[in-house]
Amino acid sequence: MKVSYTIPTLALATALGLTFTEALPSSCSSGLTRRQSSSQGYYNPTTNGGSLLTGNTASGLSEPLNVIVSGNSDPGVLYQAGFEEFARSFYFSPGSCLNISQGGYQTANLGDSNGYRPQTNIMRWNFKQGDGGTCLESLKGGNHFRYWIQNGTAADSGAIFIAASVELNATLKHMIAPDGYDAGRDQMVGNMTGRTLSSPGGFQYTVSKESTQLLNGVSASQINHDIGIDGTVDVLTVKVTKNGTIGAGRDSSSGSHTGSSISTPQQSSALPNFSSLDARLIGGISAVVVGVTSGLLALV
Repeated sequence: MKVSYTIPTLALATALGLTFTEALPSSCSSGLTRRQSSSQGYYNPTTNGGSLLTGNTASGLSEPLNVIVSGNSDPGVLYQAGFEEFARSFYFSPGSCLNISQGGYQTANLGDSNGYRPQTNIMRWNFKQGDGGTCLESLKGGNHFRYWIQNGTAADSGAIFIAASVELNATLKHMIAPDGYDAGRDQMVGNMTGRTLSSPGGFQYTVSKESTQLLNGVSASQINHDIGIDGTVDVLTVKVTKNGTIGAGRDSSSGSHTGSSISTPQQSSALPNFSSLDARLIGGISAVVVGVTSGLLALV
């Protein structure tokens, strides 16, 4: 089987994309209401039979839920499409290259009566190349995270719990880097804070951070790959300062930030260099992915 396509076909595929274009107000939207929330914007899963460690890893050990997007954030970021639009503003895109992932699904119990559930999605650093850039992250490694939404009847905060880490490249089977859990958290949060973020769809956001020690006392023996962690969980509150169109421009290299980061070393370490060959590779893979998922390539 081979794939044949033409430039007009790819242009049409890119124009159509697989986006839905819904302008979402920061305070309310059709069918969206503010969820019940604790005063801190989340419920600690461990107080109701849950855990701040994931399950279903290949090793049988766990990965830390080391970032929380508070339920006190604007509701426009507290559901899947809105959150993933927000993630694009700091250059993370959903899914894995061609939907292939060596890491598999993990589960989490957020103490909200939903029990252990598979991740809502996985997000990968896209090298500032739009959604197709996840293919380069899959090859070269880098920052990525899984996330879950706390929305069960027992703890309906709407908060988003994130397991962030830095992984090695595909030849090393995407093993987690030394200090990869703390580094993944710090790089991601460092790229969010101290600046105004802009998504490809035209939304703008500001993010404030509070650090907690919710993972204090967790030993390396409990963590996947026997990697120690410092116990810190960063709690973020996200505000939408400008509305846009969800999904617009997601295959482009747009998305930006203004202002200076309060976490410059973390921000810098999250921006690996890549060559012009890498960029051409991303562009080629992105075009094929867009065309295939749009159903516009001829398969013969």
